[in-house]
Amino acid sequence: MKVRNVVLALMVSVPFLGIAQNDTSAPKKNVFTAGINYQSSLHYFGRTDSLRSSGVFPTIGFQLKEGFYVNSNFIFVNNKASSLGYNGTILEGGLRFPETKNFSGNIFYTQFLYKDKSQLVQSSIKSQTGINLVYNNKIANVTVGGDAKFSDKTDFGATAGLDHLFLYLIPNSKNAIAVNPSVYVNTGTQNFTNTYYKKQNVLGLPIGSQQQVTETSTKFNILSYEFSAPIVFVAGKFNASITPSYVLPQNLVRVANRPDLSENGRNMFYVSAGLGVRL
Repeated sequence: MKVRNVVLALMVSVPFLGIAQNDTSAPKKNVFTAGINYQSSLHYFGRTDSLRSSGVFPTIGFQLKEGFYVNSNFIFVNNKASSLGYNGTILEGGLRFPETKNFSGNIFYTQFLYKDKSQLVQSSIKSQTGINLVYNNKIANVTVGGDAKFSDKTDFGATAGLDHLFLYLIPNSKNAIAVNPSVYVNTGTQNFTNTYYKKQNVLGLPIGSQQQVTETSTKFNILSYEFSAPIVFVAGKFNASITPSYVLPQNLVRVANRPDLSENGRNMFYVSAGLGVRL
């Protein structure tokens, strides 16, 4: 496995960001991965629960040299109501395309197995599928992706990003340090519901009893902008990473006089960290 590909695999802070920034390059041999990750503020495109939760995620995965892979993340959430309580498991399988000089990519399917009454914002999502494509060049690597998220309704999303990898190989060793400044814009559909009352029409006149009317609509909006700078240290089969990030949620859903139906979100700095091994 190239050091660069190890770095790209470590850029992800588990799928809580809602964007599929996966390692998109197939390994040169079968690879087993295991690790543990921490995220200081859990969010979904900048949307948070009212408890401002953080999380710890043990993870295991296996990749075949042909490009097929499976990953499993176990979600433990910490907040003022729960001390590292188990909240569910995320299972992902997919195919990483053979890497060329400039292009790589993957397709994936993710199944979310959240615990009943989970307070995580994204816990209503049951599954997700999508594709990522990366164009690598000396100036800035370009990532684009699309996905479909399935719950009681289907939402579609798209992601675009730029990054530039600065890689330093430590002389006379198998160790390396890398920094990968990145910027992403995340878009997707949002479903809106509006309920109001109107009088029934009698002979074309608005008279008679009131009738409740519920209207639904769907819009495709920008959901967030995200800036991050993953810092990765690779020492042989072992690795460590820390990622400072800043997310700016956009187009938060607000329902007048209904905070229970409104989205919580704010511009937010958070940190992700991880330790792992690749065998």
